[in-house]
Amino acid sequence: MNDQNNNWKALGNYFRETQNPFITDLFHQAIFPWSPLEKLVDHITSLFENLENKGDIPAKKTVLRHQNQSLLEGAYFVNETSILAEDFIDSELRILIKKGTFLEAGATIKNHTVIEEKCEIRQGAYLRGFCYIGQNCVVGHTSEIKHSVFIRHVEAGHFAYIGNSIIGSFVNLGAGTKISNLQFRNFDDKKRIHFPEIPFNIQGKKIDTGLAKFGAVIGDGCETGCNSVLSPFVFLEPECWIMPNVNVLKGVYPKGCMIKNLQDCKKYNK
Repeated sequence: MNDQNNNWKALGNYFRETQNPFITDLFHQAIFPWSPLEKLVDHITSLFENLENKGDIPAKKTVLRHQNQSLLEGAYFVNETSILAEDFIDSELRILIKKGTFLEAGATIKNHTVIEEKCEIRQGAYLRGFCYIGQNCVVGHTSEIKHSVFIRHVEAGHFAYIGNSIIGSFVNLGAGTKISNLQFRNFDDKKRIHFPEIPFNIQGKKIDTGLAKFGAVIGDGCETGCNSVLSPFVFLEPECWIMPNVNVLKGVYPKGCMIKNLQDCKKYNK
């Protein structure tokens, strides 16, 4: 891949359906594809500046506080299945769940989470905080989402892990899909509880990311097969297919490619 005006950096290279005001603002002036994730916490926080508590959900609320009583973290543990007839807002935990969303008993939703209209949050789903879940998305049984963005109509129905990632519209993540967000660390780093910057190179050029955790950017219309694993710093342009049981190496993969094995990974990232 030559420079090509650094097309791999442009979010428009991956996502077409970004008219949602939250996404438009989040993506504004992004320098790298991962730049929106660096703004996600502040962006969710600012969303609640003028919002007041509203509605109710059938769930147990728990809150942990620092000694000065400021919020450490909080969560809702859903204990009864329902479809929300109106929006739910908890301004303290900064949780917004829009009407029409299906909440199944057994789901866990932590602070700083936005769930748009007509989503499906199934039993065992774990939204671990700092998540934006766009319209008509599915977070299924034992699927864990953390510090990530689902733009619209993303399906993570079964046994998925998505960390520090941006997923486009009309993407299906097959059962058991894992998006890794942490590279292996040596023994000394572990003892010091140190998380070094993940190295990323493109066309032999080192990119200074400053990121110790980052998963993937998955473009619109992509499909991942069951039990596929994406390494940190995978960039899939729209409509890529990852076959089942494939480990995708870090790199940029062109629109419409099919990744069947390690050889394909090397072919696309020479």
